[in-house]
Amino acid sequence: MHGSVGHSIYTKSVVDLVNIIHSKSPQKDSLFEQAEQFFLHYQEDKAQLRNLKTEFEKAESSFNTATKKTTELLRKKFNRAKQAYREEKTRQQDLRLKRLGQVLEVCAKLIRLSEGSDWDKTQVNSAKMLGTLQMVCPTEGVRVREEKQRFKPAYKAVISMRLLDKLLADKQVNLQYLQARYVEAERYSAEGEGLTSFHEEIAIPIIIAAIFQDVGLLHPEAQRILKGEDGQRDEFALLEKVARVTLLKVNHKHTLEYIVHGLGVELYVGDSKEARTEFNLKQEQRMKLLQALLMGALQPKLGLGNLIKVPQIYTSFIFSSKPKQSLADLPKAGLVIANAAKQSAISKVAADSLLAIVGHFPQGFGITYVPLEVDGSFSDSYEFAIVTGLNPSDPFEPICRVATRNLTFIGNGQVKIIDVDSNLYFPEPKKMLEKIDPERLKLILKKLVSNFEERKDLDLIPSHWDPYGFFEYKDLQNLWKKT
Repeated sequence: MHGSVGHSIYTKSVVDLVNIIHSKSPQKDSLFEQAEQFFLHYQEDKAQLRNLKTEFEKAESSFNTATKKTTELLRKKFNRAKQAYREEKTRQQDLRLKRLGQVLEVCAKLIRLSEGSDWDKTQVNSAKMLGTLQMVCPTEGVRVREEKQRFKPAYKAVISMRLLDKLLADKQVNLQYLQARYVEAERYSAEGEGLTSFHEEIAIPIIIAAIFQDVGLLHPEAQRILKGEDGQRDEFALLEKVARVTLLKVNHKHTLEYIVHGLGVELYVGDSKEARTEFNLKQEQRMKLLQALLMGALQPKLGLGNLIKVPQIYTSFIFSSKPKQSLADLPKAGLVIANAAKQSAISKVAADSLLAIVGHFPQGFGITYVPLEVDGSFSDSYEFAIVTGLNPSDPFEPICRVATRNLTFIGNGQVKIIDVDSNLYFPEPKKMLEKIDPERLKLILKKLVSNFEERKDLDLIPSHWDPYGFFEYKDLQNLWKKT
């Protein structure tokens, strides 16, 4: 099609981020694998530390009450017990700090990939990241459901951040902690600079909450519910109501356990008492915000939990693990959000805000549309485009990058708003093309879809297309460049 197949520098960075968050490797070093290891050893480590502490305290008590004859012997016993306790405590703390450090690195990478030096650049970069995640994630294959699970955390984190920005800008956030730390002029990092205080104190806890919202599902207790006692159950199959409620409770309990004990807070390094106090206070406040987000997501309604609950519902639909969901269903994600708000499961304000950001056609969705001729009449053919822009003025009319011209794939298509009258996802535009000779429609389809196996399952007038194969080419991956 266009050049070589592979990943551009940006696409590789996004894929690497997904792998760092959620992948399976011999080293077990992805964030989710580290969480799995934590859950496997947490109770044992906790008991080990408790026992060593008890032995240390007993040895200390014996040494403090020792006679002259037994002082030296008890001193040695006390020192050995103290050293064993401190070494184990240090070992566990080092592992925790290492996990936390990697999580913070991932948060910083995600911010760099999805934001810019101002609002406009941030919208473009976020659209680029969301679209890249959508088009790189496989749409078919034996392990497609597992793959979708891997892409969810990063996608949800970006959506959560854009929702936060909109709610703050529209003054729809009532939490004093957030309001006090949101200064519009200081919101974004200048080119080449590091994270702002907004990133450190607000963005990072929200990103961590979005990424780890369901990390408790990795706990053995949750895995037994999902996969059965023998491990043979399909983990994606629908659970009965009782099991589903139990799973939600188990997930929430162990998610908080991991956030507090598996990650925890950073340690101050330095000698200043004032700086230490300020640092510890900020860490404590950040942890409180993180816990409030996770707690609030259980019953969001009008509260803070909407910041991750609304994106969770949306992302779960976009990367659905249901076996029968197809690409054609993706534009229904906005309707799912609207319905959840109608049933008071989430805030209507947050639901409307998300829909205003993403529209009804998600980033990376393949649009088929009827172009206009020079005289303003509709063509007797159709072309392909890809949704690439956030914040459409009309949620039913996506901002797209044209992917074909005269039935030929191109790498420098213009940005175009596809209106309802020309978008073949809607029934009325389809009626225009139904009058065309079926043989001509077959010829159009043959030009646009080279793979016969794929083509035979498509309608002669397709309502959408899959850009996965298009996006495999390096030269076609920068759909968000300026024209």
